[in-house]
Amino acid sequence: MEHCLELWKERGLGWALWNLRGAFGILDSGRTDVRCGDWRGHRLDRAMLELLRRC
Repeated sequence: MEHCLELWKERGLGWALWNLRGAFGILDSGRTDVRCGDWRGHRLDRAMLELLRRC
């Protein structure tokens, strides 16, 4: 994801995160390969959130 976001930024392309919750989002993704923290009763992927904030 980081690589794609960097490439898009270099080329001046926009992007959107369609799902905040679910398999592709930062909340309640159900992924087992990331550490999640609690945020208002949801499981938050903080690493992805920080990546999105940087881009």
